[in-house]
Amino acid sequence: MMTPQFVNPNRFFFSWQDSFSSAEDFLRDDDAEAPGCIILDVRMGGMTGIELQQELNRRGSDLPIIFLSAHGDIEMAMSCVEAGAFNFLVKPPEPEKLQSLVTKAVEKNRMERRQKAHALNLKRLFDTLTTAEKNISYQLAKGLSNPQIAKLLGISERTVQTHRARVYGKLDIENPVELNDFLHEMEEA
Repeated sequence: MMTPQFVNPNRFFFSWQDSFSSAEDFLRDDDAEAPGCIILDVRMGGMTGIELQQELNRRGSDLPIIFLSAHGDIEMAMSCVEAGAFNFLVKPPEPEKLQSLVTKAVEKNRMERRQKAHALNLKRLFDTLTTAEKNISYQLAKGLSNPQIAKLLGISERTVQTHRARVYGKLDIENPVELNDFLHEMEEA
């Protein structure tokens, strides 16, 4: 079981961040914050690769898993992939194929982590708004004008203008289209 730190796409070798002698060691000692992927054998001493995958799923791990096995069958491979494995290869794998899969898995993990961090940043920014500013922002994103929002919320148009300016300043945006994009990005992530 290994977590690659670096994959050189021009060569057939991997530099491993960590290697663990058992699934239990991995669960105890792995740095969950480090991006990468996990290469697992289905049959391992102690906890099996499939049991480790189940435990990682329970813990919410985002590390992609590539299974290797000389003992797997189509049903087992399908089951692992359905449970979230990135891929399932028969031992011994072709080095080029394994390298390509590891590269894709690590890049997928990094991209997903960047997206998650971006979404968290948007959420943090949005959480700096007051309840009134959030209410105004939702109406602005719908394309409503200041007078329409004032009437809808039972407040003065000047109050809407003040909240609108604060929303734009806090979120570092300039218009309702950018606000709409901001809200959609935040909600989709």
